[in-house]
Amino acid sequence: MTLGRRALIRGAVGAAAALALPRAARATGGIIEGDADAAQLGATPPPISVRPLPGDSVRVLLLRARPSVSLSAPQGFALFDRAPGTPPLLRAAAAQPLAVDAALLARASGGAIAEALGEGPLYVDGRPYRGRLLLMSEGGGVLVVNELPVDLYVLGVLGREISPAWPPAVLQAHAIISRTYALGRRKDAAHAFDLSAGTADQVYGGMSAESPRGNDAVYQTRGRLLWYAEGLASAFFHSCCGGHTESASALWRQEIPYLQGVADPYCVGAPHYRWRSYIGCDTLRSRLGPDISDAGQISALQPIDIDPSGRATRIAVDGSRGQRDLEAKVFRQRIGTSVVRSTLLHRIQVADSPERLQPDPAFDDPSPAPPPQPPRGGPLAMLEGAGWGHGVGLCQWGARGLALRGGSVSEILAFYFPGTSVRSAPSSAGAQTPR
Repeated sequence: MTLGRRALIRGAVGAAAALALPRAARATGGIIEGDADAAQLGATPPPISVRPLPGDSVRVLLLRARPSVSLSAPQGFALFDRAPGTPPLLRAAAAQPLAVDAALLARASGGAIAEALGEGPLYVDGRPYRGRLLLMSEGGGVLVVNELPVDLYVLGVLGREISPAWPPAVLQAHAIISRTYALGRRKDAAHAFDLSAGTADQVYGGMSAESPRGNDAVYQTRGRLLWYAEGLASAFFHSCCGGHTESASALWRQEIPYLQGVADPYCVGAPHYRWRSYIGCDTLRSRLGPDISDAGQISALQPIDIDPSGRATRIAVDGSRGQRDLEAKVFRQRIGTSVVRSTLLHRIQVADSPERLQPDPAFDDPSPAPPPQPPRGGPLAMLEGAGWGHGVGLCQWGARGLALRGGSVSEILAFYFPGTSVRSAPSSAGAQTPR
């Protein structure tokens, strides 16, 4: 391992270990376990491009509203008041766990900073993290933020977003996107954190998510970002587009030149490229709540207002007392993204019993996992669709397919973000100004 690689990992966090041997990454092959997407899309249109704030550190929300958290470090750690020029509040011995709660933080003015002594990570409830920790009181509980250079952050993202066994070109393209995404969301000091560690942004697992191949991808692309014009591009990604990515204009009624939606032949055969799921009508009504409360007994569900990518923008609900409709993305969020995996819906059938459903064999899931079984009894709904995720930006499984056909990092990014360029940040970035 070269000095350059060690310098990347040690970076500005003196206490961090240099590419320490990580525990095996528990990657999901691009599909996030849980009931949400990576990089969730909000109602507010993203900027076409944004000039990054100076510096390269990011603050990642790990935990909040916890009564207490356990901290430790192999060679011990010190807890400092966030006010400058103050002595340490306390020092913890090597490998000695320390419970931090709101009462302890009350001794500090405006929160505390935990820094490891010597090399090695800080452990939060037994999980290792590079960098340092910012601890604040919040509603009687504890809020924990991991502050570290962006490249160390990306080390802990790749193993949670894609498999480290995938081709190097995919890992490197994703490292560039994840780095761009993070730096584009940095905020000023008035905010407690820049990003969350969960699916609201990018899934971040700290050192537990690292792998040698993922770490190498970050090293090989160090400093490289996805740009549009003079700012960072809005670098969204998702698991599988189902054959066509979504456009920004379909979601936000705002054109973003490099997010127009593209036909994607490269994710064919990926897990959840086609899928089928089931939900009982009682559960369906419960989750949709007041949106359909006056529609009566559900008799049919129909994807309507189909956009150019093939995705439904609304769902019509036929009931015994009339028809209602709601936005497809709201329908997906309310029902759950493990049931409605995307809004690229083929059809939805409603029947009194499982025996009356007629599955379309074309929507058998290519995943090696056993197919889902319908609930016993009825009435119930069967949904068939394509892809997993919101569909905007890079399709992770499609990028893998393109790489397996010989596609390079630049070809992958140009395919999913046409009109953008990859280059390093200028030495002195200006103030963050959306375009």
